[in-house]
Amino acid sequence: MAITATGIKNIWYADPAKVTGDLTGTMLGSILKDPTTKKVPNVHQDTWSLDEAEPSTTQYKNQLTDGVYRQSKEMGEVTMNFAIGQYDYETKAAFMGGTGTETTWKRARGVTDIEKCMIALTEDDQYCVFPKASIVARNAETDGAVAINVVATALEPDNDKVSSEYWFDASEVTDGASVMSAPGK
Repeated sequence: MAITATGIKNIWYADPAKVTGDLTGTMLGSILKDPTTKKVPNVHQDTWSLDEAEPSTTQYKNQLTDGVYRQSKEMGEVTMNFAIGQYDYETKAAFMGGTGTETTWKRARGVTDIEKCMIALTEDDQYCVFPKASIVARNAETDGAVAINVVATALEPDNDKVSSEYWFDASEVTDGASVMSAPGK
């Protein structure tokens, strides 16, 4: 089966503790059904991307031959990037920290560390999951409005049985079709 992972259909976020072991389609389906899992309400046009930075490498030369005899590599970061163009204060607090109510938001003092399980569903029904992601979000001008610009960087999970990134075809996600169309999701 060939995939292209085209565009974005939905993005959800959840508590990273929900990923209790090596992620499976069944576990992902349960996370999506969990009422504490939230759906990103809006992604501003053309802001979604999934990027992986180039690895940095260092080559070591043999002084006798001037040839490279070994190399070390540091992998690049993998990020989900998007701007939320329309949101409520609770969503603003979820991604930027601070305190959000129905009618107000207050920025937290100092640095806030925010971690989420990030789940993206592409237009061709491919799930990309970061079980544990560091969230960096900021106010950003987007076509005359103030959006929440989000960068979610995949982190190494605390549980050594969990990988930092998973991909599933929607057919692998138990009850995936009903989850995608469920009210409020």
